[in-house]
Amino acid sequence: MNKEKTMFLLLSIVLVGLFALCGYSLVQCFVYNASGEDAGSHFLEITYLFLHLIMIAIVFYLTFRAFKIKASIINLITLDENEVKITKSLIISGILAAVFLFVGIYSTLHLLGLKTPPLDVFPIGLTHDLMNAGYFFGVIALTFFIYPFIHKRTKFKAE
Repeated sequence: MNKEKTMFLLLSIVLVGLFALCGYSLVQCFVYNASGEDAGSHFLEITYLFLHLIMIAIVFYLTFRAFKIKASIINLITLDENEVKITKSLIISGILAAVFLFVGIYSTLHLLGLKTPPLDVFPIGLTHDLMNAGYFFGVIALTFFIYPFIHKRTKFKAE
C-alpha cells in the first residue's frame, strides 16, 4: 500500500473516532439539558452537533472514496496542473491546522476540569462544540498540509 492510501486509511480511522467523540458530546449536551436548571439552553449546541455528525459522515465518504479510487478534491487544492506543491495552500493549511488543533486541545482541557479563562463564562455545550470543531477542522487542515509531501507524481507520456 502506498503512502497516499495509508494516509486516507488513517484519516478514515480518525474520522470514525471523531464521529464517536461527537456522539459522546451530543449525549453530554442532552444530559446537561435535562439537568433541570438550564432546560432548553443547549438547543443551538445540540443542533450544531447534529450538523457536525453529518459533516463528518460526508468527509468520511470522500475519504473512503479517495482510498478506494483516487483523491480528487485534495489534488485540486494542494497541487497545480504539473503536480507541484502550491505554497499558498501549504501555508494556509498549516496555520489553520495549528489554530484549530489548539482550539480543540484548549476546549478539551476545559472539559477535563482545568480553569480556562474565556471558556469559564460560556455554557458547557459550547465547549463541546468548540472541541469537536477544533479537532475536525484541524485534522482536515493537517491532511491538506501533509498530502503534497506524500503524493506520488504520475508520469506523463509525450505524444
